[in-house]
Amino acid sequence: MTDLERRRTSFAGVAAQYERARPGYPEAAVVWLAERLRIEPGRDVLDLGAGTGKLTRQLVRLGARVVAVEPLEEMRAELERSVPGVDSLAATAEAIPLANGSVDAVTCGSAFHWFDAGAALREMHRVLRRDGGVGLVWNTRDESDPLQQEISALIKDDLSDDRAAARDVVLRSGLFGDQGYMTCPHEQWLSLPDLVDRVASTSFVASLQEDERGRLLDRIRALVVDVSEPIRFAYVTEAFAFARLDRNSLERGI
Repeated sequence: MTDLERRRTSFAGVAAQYERARPGYPEAAVVWLAERLRIEPGRDVLDLGAGTGKLTRQLVRLGARVVAVEPLEEMRAELERSVPGVDSLAATAEAIPLANGSVDAVTCGSAFHWFDAGAALREMHRVLRRDGGVGLVWNTRDESDPLQQEISALIKDDLSDDRAAARDVVLRSGLFGDQGYMTCPHEQWLSLPDLVDRVASTSFVASLQEDERGRLLDRIRALVVDVSEPIRFAYVTEAFAFARLDRNSLERGI
């Protein structure tokens, strides 16, 4: 198993912590995506790499018909508890079990960086209708915040976290055109146990050996032992929107 695969599957062991301690997405970012992708009643939306349904539940509230795809059973179980009645499928972004041209929009909340981008983008293009689009959104820890800087000094994460690179990958595929970018601040206010769960839910920490993970989380607790609760946990949210391009038109030079 590669390091990437080990990290990607590590969420199975922290699904409850992920659901309990990870934030949803700021309303400003969800509204921005909804406007560009026309996520509204009567529209069909596919939420890929849905995890425990953090973005899924916000899409459902917009009135769209939502299908959530999540490969990890433990994460999907949390999703089904949190978003009862949602149509959830055990599948991957690289092999989407939907018909050609069956959805109006595809979204990915803090998930696209885990995909085999080339295969996933081809599948997204296939299942989208001609006027469809893709929305990518991430909550990224705000590295300008002093607490986040201290946490990052302990979490030596070498996994690429470049959102601009993800955008370039989408555009280089030739399957999608740029529809814009937005960013906004976001925050959580957490108890100490929830803050520890938040850090524990990262793939870097979840994939450590148990004793090493325990020592790291003890050091996280020590960072905030004298901080009054609730504790502010700061993010920067970034969202990207893309329009599906017609491959036949591209090949004809139209």
